[in-house]
Amino acid sequence: MTKSSLAGITRFAVAGLVGLGACSVDTATNALQSPTSPRLALGTTLDQSPELGKVKICKSASSNVSGTFTASRTQFVAAGFPTPGSPSGSVLATVTVAPGECVVIAEDNGGNGIASDVVINETSAGFVSATLVQIDALIGGGTATGAPVPVADGLTYRINQFHGSLITYVNTVNAPPPPPPEVCDFITFGRLVTTVDGQKVVISGNAGGNKPGGGILSEFHIEANGVDNHVAQVDTYGPITAGGALFGLTNSRITTGTAKNGVAVELRLWDGGEPGKGTDKVYVKLNGVELFGADGQFIDQGNMQFHSNCRGPK
Repeated sequence: MTKSSLAGITRFAVAGLVGLGACSVDTATNALQSPTSPRLALGTTLDQSPELGKVKICKSASSNVSGTFTASRTQFVAAGFPTPGSPSGSVLATVTVAPGECVVIAEDNGGNGIASDVVINETSAGFVSATLVQIDALIGGGTATGAPVPVADGLTYRINQFHGSLITYVNTVNAPPPPPPEVCDFITFGRLVTTVDGQKVVISGNAGGNKPGGGILSEFHIEANGVDNHVAQVDTYGPITAGGALFGLTNSRITTGTAKNGVAVELRLWDGGEPGKGTDKVYVKLNGVELFGADGQFIDQGNMQFHSNCRGPK
């Protein structure tokens, strides 16, 4: 048995169209006559194989999320054929398909030259792939089922009594990573002094802990070049996780905020043990400019203390 040509059934995919070109015939001897079966039912189906006259949407059992699909239908009439008095097919405008399930989303009962063009779109997240299996009637009887082929979402499928389509979607939505553990430790630092180009830089204050009612308990001063960059409210505080200065040092911390004079401040601190001078290390960036180089600098005076216990409400 062979599939018909333009004198019978033609399958093609052009500009997003999948299905028949014109289910028409030239002679009565090879004509595919319009069957007289009743209209086909829409909705959930247990049959996960392609069927003539139907567009089926399946969600693979390997998917971990349901899919929501929309369908629209346009009446197709081949040249030389009369327009039917009523639509030859119908669709479900919206349907949700769970993993492992199939739904008949469109059907068409048209005969030669009469069909439905059905556009399928999925609106769910996590699209991985879609695969089409097409079934076509054969001249002389029987059907031919094509091999699965990958397709894009949003294609148009042409169906009638001689053509059907089954599209299987695979969707995977990865769960977001768990939030990082809450950080409510804190560091105090009293008048840390270091030198840049012969000029003293003095850093004092505290960072970390929880404010009653929410927020971070922090306030500090960075006096450089005669300017006091006073940060009364920080934006962030926590471990150094993205590399850079002091990264990888036990209990090193980073805090950021905007000083009252409008300067963007990034302060990194590491309590390297007693006495502080030559053991504790600091890194400062003011409006994107590093004061102590890319690695930070050991302090000349003062001391910082890392407190592992939580300060403020938990």
